[in-house]
Amino acid sequence: MRSTRPYVATKLSVLGLLSIGIWACGEVNDGGTSSAGGGAPDETTSSSAETTATVGTGGAATTGAGGATAGSTSSSSSSSASTAEASSSASGGETVGTGGDPAECVKGQTKGNQVAVIGESFIAATHGITQQIEKQAKASGSLPQSDRYIDNSVSGTTLANDQIPSQYRKAAENGMIKYVLMDGGGNDCLLRGDGDAALAAAESLFETMEKDNVEKVVYFFYPDPIGNNFSSLKSCLDTLRPKMKALCDGLTSPKCYWLDLRPTWNGHNEYTQDGIHPTSAGSIATGDAVWEVMKENCVAQ
Repeated sequence: MRSTRPYVATKLSVLGLLSIGIWACGEVNDGGTSSAGGGAPDETTSSSAETTATVGTGGAATTGAGGATAGSTSSSSSSSASTAEASSSASGGETVGTGGDPAECVKGQTKGNQVAVIGESFIAATHGITQQIEKQAKASGSLPQSDRYIDNSVSGTTLANDQIPSQYRKAAENGMIKYVLMDGGGNDCLLRGDGDAALAAAESLFETMEKDNVEKVVYFFYPDPIGNNFSSLKSCLDTLRPKMKALCDGLTSPKCYWLDLRPTWNGHNEYTQDGIHPTSAGSIATGDAVWEVMKENCVAQ
């Protein structure tokens, strides 16, 4: 009996320790799944609960207990918002790219008598520039095949002395002019050497156009003259060009679009025979350049 009691006591002590261990393990398991690396149970429990909530609301389930659930929830919200926008677009919602720009340029609404072409011999020598613009407009459906613009350009005329401005007024007598294609200032420099007078006349002309509700103007300015005999002309044009451009760029009514023809003409001596007026090839190149500006800015489309 003496040997049995210590043995039994020892057994009871071991059983007691095992019971405490089992109870402790039970507490841990009830509190959450512990990570293999010994992560904090409280954090794991929170992450698990949040992950369950995210999945329950349609979010993307987080892989693993250590994932950043807050980030998943935010991503799910963003994804849901994107899905809502996509659904709105598909159902005719006002989203860019689904219904087109409301102010999109519509072709075929302009009549020939709504477009005035004014200027001097750069245009009027052959009227080839106007003809090329009309050709492009008809090919694109912007001008009826049998229609023409009002081309009142006259060789030898200037902006000063009310010559080119009078061309506009004559075209505007019908009260229909919405668009003006023009040059001007070349003869003011060539014949008078007075670019400032041309600038003042242009300012007055644009004021008249504003009163007449003209919408848009394309002002195409000369290429560099070719030949030593035009050095004074070139000097005058070089002085006038930035001033006239600033005037055009500053207009809002009518809106004015400036076209510098130097890049179009540079390196193409075949575009002129006398150094200043366009040949057939020069007229076509100039007309095409003007038409590109018209297309880009919805002028007479």
